[in-house]
Amino acid sequence: MNKLEVQSLPLKEVIADIANGLKTNYRHDCGEYIVEIPAAWGEGSIKGINFDGGLGLLIYKCTFHTDMEISFTVNQTHPLKFLFCLEGNLLHHFEQDEQQHSLQRYQNIIVASKGHNGHVLHFKKDVFTEIYSLEIDRCKFKARISCELEKTKPNLRQIFEDEQASNSFYYNGLYSLVLGEIFDEMKSQNYDHLVKILYLESQSYRMLVQQLIQYDDDSDDNSETKILRKSEAHAIKEAVEIMKLELDSLNSLNSVAQRVGLSSKKFQSGFRHFFGKSANEYLQSLRLSLAQDLLINTNDSIQEIKDKVGFSSQSYFTELFKKMYHNTPSNYRKEHRKNRGNN
Repeated sequence: MNKLEVQSLPLKEVIADIANGLKTNYRHDCGEYIVEIPAAWGEGSIKGINFDGGLGLLIYKCTFHTDMEISFTVNQTHPLKFLFCLEGNLLHHFEQDEQQHSLQRYQNIIVASKGHNGHVLHFKKDVFTEIYSLEIDRCKFKARISCELEKTKPNLRQIFEDEQASNSFYYNGLYSLVLGEIFDEMKSQNYDHLVKILYLESQSYRMLVQQLIQYDDDSDDNSETKILRKSEAHAIKEAVEIMKLELDSLNSLNSVAQRVGLSSKKFQSGFRHFFGKSANEYLQSLRLSLAQDLLINTNDSIQEIKDKVGFSSQSYFTELFKKMYHNTPSNYRKEHRKNRGNN
């Protein structure tokens, strides 16, 4: 395993230490510090940028040829870190604690070390890893929000108020769909220097806001989380593919929810979020759309079509088809074939 030592702050010096450990140079682009991974070590880049008020952003987009450990061992209070795993996976542990925390795709952690105890990140060999890390100097940041912090919920206040790092802090969750959309936006931006720096700062604050909303949601022990997670959005897409492939044999949407790892409540809320309808309504629309295509483009009987799209009752199939297309299946077929013949 290769190891890189980072013994400096702020992020300019962090990138400089990483570049030095990789035996290469870094470049400076209007407040953004970038080190390209040399081919001998792997590929990709690590970027860092500091904003006013104690907020900074590190972006890792890299693949290493061997297992790589990056140790942050500066002899002072370390930043509060919000890490989000977009691709690949990562292991984290505190410098003086060998217990490792795994960070998988779609997961995020909030982590703060005790005293001057550092952080160690372990990147796996030949795995493309994309990590966004918000870095917050709690002394500077708390000075900006001291009044608001006094009035906020205890579970949110505890994240920021320990600026002397008297205690360690660790939280692990699945980041929200909204956060996933923020990351997608950030990856697609191509602004020039003036807009770029302002854009990155605004997006960093959006990331922080959404993470705090999500943490508050996760901290509510009285009910299931309300915010749709990115991993849950991925599960909804899997469910749609299952529905399409198994239209003729699908008997229970609860079984589909179980197969993709969602509760019934999250399964239904996911479909309403993406499609504006319940999972059952979406399934019916898939079935009726396929029935429409089969009526026009095949010689299958109405009975055969009804079976192929998964309806057990002929009358129910006719009722739903008429409701959507304002005609019975047989008359729909006759009209469309007549129109086709006239053309």
